[in-house]
Amino acid sequence: GGGPFSTHAKSPQTASHRTQARSSHRSWPTSRSLAPTTTTNTTHDHEKQKIMPLKTTNLLFVLALGSADALKSTTTCFGRARGACADVGVAKGISSAATCQVQCLSMPDCKYFSYDDKVKRCHMCSSDVDDGESCVGDHCVHGPRRCADPAAALRDPRVRSRAISTDDAPTTSLDLLEAAVTTAEALCGGVETLDAMDTLTTAAEFNGLLKQMIAGDVAGYAVYGEFLDDAEYLAREAAAVLGDASCAPSPCNAGLALFATLEAFLVLVDGHGERAWPGDAERQHVFADHKIFFADGKFLSDYTVARVEKFVEGLPTHLIERGVRAYSPFTTVQVKNAFHCNSELSGASQFLIPTVTVRAFNLHNVQSGAWKEEAFSNTPVAGTGGTKGDIFQTILRHEAAHQFDRTMNGRQLRLRNDLAEASRLVEHWPRAGVARGGIGAAEFFKTYKGEIIASQVGNQYLLSTSNQLEHGRLHADEGNFMPLAWFLFDLDIVGEATTATFYENEKDDGIVDTYTVQIERAPGHGAVAGLRVPGCGEWTFAYYSNGTLFDYTYDGPAGACEPSADVVAVAYPTQVPTPAPSQVPTAYHNLDFPACGVKIFEGGKNVVSDCARDEWIEEGEQANRFGCCDTITNACVRKADPPRAGRGLDGKDNDCFWKSDTGDPRATHWHFAHETCTDLGLKLCDVESVASAGCGKHGTGLKCHLDGERLWTNIPCDADTPGYDATCELATPVPTAMATEEEEEPTGLDLDEAIFELEEDWGLDIHWSDAPTLLPTYASTDSTTDAVTNAETPTETPTETPTES
Repeated sequence: GGGPFSTHAKSPQTASHRTQARSSHRSWPTSRSLAPTTTTNTTHDHEKQKIMPLKTTNLLFVLALGSADALKSTTTCFGRARGACADVGVAKGISSAATCQVQCLSMPDCKYFSYDDKVKRCHMCSSDVDDGESCVGDHCVHGPRRCADPAAALRDPRVRSRAISTDDAPTTSLDLLEAAVTTAEALCGGVETLDAMDTLTTAAEFNGLLKQMIAGDVAGYAVYGEFLDDAEYLAREAAAVLGDASCAPSPCNAGLALFATLEAFLVLVDGHGERAWPGDAERQHVFADHKIFFADGKFLSDYTVARVEKFVEGLPTHLIERGVRAYSPFTTVQVKNAFHCNSELSGASQFLIPTVTVRAFNLHNVQSGAWKEEAFSNTPVAGTGGTKGDIFQTILRHEAAHQFDRTMNGRQLRLRNDLAEASRLVEHWPRAGVARGGIGAAEFFKTYKGEIIASQVGNQYLLSTSNQLEHGRLHADEGNFMPLAWFLFDLDIVGEATTATFYENEKDDGIVDTYTVQIERAPGHGAVAGLRVPGCGEWTFAYYSNGTLFDYTYDGPAGACEPSADVVAVAYPTQVPTPAPSQVPTAYHNLDFPACGVKIFEGGKNVVSDCARDEWIEEGEQANRFGCCDTITNACVRKADPPRAGRGLDGKDNDCFWKSDTGDPRATHWHFAHETCTDLGLKLCDVESVASAGCGKHGTGLKCHLDGERLWTNIPCDADTPGYDATCELATPVPTAMATEEEEEPTGLDLDEAIFELEEDWGLDIHWSDAPTLLPTYASTDSTTDAVTNAETPTETPTETPTES
């Protein structure tokens, strides 16, 4: 299959144009492919070929572009007293209209923007409309993605051709790569005329290209195929710059943002971090094992990075795959303040530029071991053993737990909302210390429901599960069952079908022990009815018919009982007799078919046909075919190229994945499609776009008889899917579907507790390719305690009195 980095058929017109353009600039070597699985026909030995040094050429080239003023877009096209819309996204804490325009450049679907210079908020829009809501008043500035630039025609169009996702110009992917590398080398060479805003603009436009590559909206051959050797040569030069210890990228020359974007490019094409972080074994290791990309300006120490790894290792698989890294090749961990220079080149204006994935969250400029925070303030267990956690790990757990919201199924989402509605008093909440002295925990969490899982699971459950359970028990003994009901909700989110994980005994600045516990779920609605904790006995929980908890029993020791590593809890018996052996093949890929079904796409289009509930269907009008997707870029591949050994080909010499070994059409159930893709080192497509789940645009000659046909995907159905049956939510005991309601997004963090001004999360259950509302899930502005440096002006947020500094 080769994925999107495979070589493709040459386009004579494009090749001629590119060859002519490059021949006058430098000699280009021939080299091996960027992607390890790609092969090319090499006709020259690039190690022996004499080439003009790229750095020398590029420095001269940047100098020839003219002054910094000529490089920057003019702002004469900006208008005032009207807004735009925000269907592409919102960025907060942005310093100026000019830096708002830069944010627009980084978003492929952004064509216009409006900037509210009163609250420092940037709204990005896909068309030139004013929704009357995004910004209203004289303090609003609006403008296009790019202002007309009379000097543009005088420049070399290869480097300054900024044409991502515009209707009037072609995508010039290789040019954007060259521009990023050229500018990085100019920074290292000390070019005095290089302006920081121009550097940030170059990085932003390259960021937009990488987002499109991940979504599959820019075909791999746009960067690689015909000019694969050129791209690899530039990638090697980028790696050389990143490995040059004499380079001094900083927030004030925008070099940190540009260099981090080049790092993202290299890990995307390599699949590892060896060239992105030369000599940094810790970051390479964390990316290789856990697909964590650090966009932190190298702020986080190796000691802290190692604790990020330990945290991720302890998370259940479903919280990683359907939460932290859902629909993304890797998760981006940001440190916004590491990119802060001044009021114009602020951290908020720069830290989004290296972020190319929809899964991302911001950690603050603090290291592991700085201090500890009480997680159970204003509760009966406060101050007892295990209730204080390392501050960095607290922030990490909290921000990562925001990503867990999208793992909720419909039952869990309704349960969260019902419990929130019933929790009228402060003492009803596990995090009773939140907003103490302000609006209080009850009002806070009822208003900002997107904070419930982040605060309860992130700050408490992942620190000391036994203390959260004990807190619930103490209140239940007094007739208040709400904290215990919330604990069971948290356990439900973290747990699998029959097991869950307890987290205890934090040590070594954030590392916790993990224990497997057994759970039993109530038939019909999946609530936790029984809990066996090794070394601590057994709990049972009783519910009314409407699902409200009203009683419990417990046969273990008093107090917060930490599990024992020397004891194994006995599993509960299965709720139904084991069925007789079936003739239906058994899925063995460790991924159950979603209880509510998967979306069926129409081949060649970004169209969902319906929801398939039968994973084994192979015949009739509901029979489906499939393509496979690259695990890094999500681009769909229809056939093996070159063909696999021992496989028959169809009438057009194609080895199509969905066809039989003789090249003939055959019936395919969902498990067969999933296994075929996995065995090829690919995956069953799980991103909604024409280039991914739709498997390429109709009529482009991609072959294999998939255009217009029904295609299997690995995308769970939701309430908006044609043919969706909502009763499926009542039958599933485990999280199996994406949430159908958007979460609120955090925009600030007090280090004693998250205190947020919340808006809709533009990244929840939406992907780069199916809608332009795609800012990642991060906290985009900070409001920190005085123990953490924050040079930026915070946006308005609810306030809470810290309980510990």
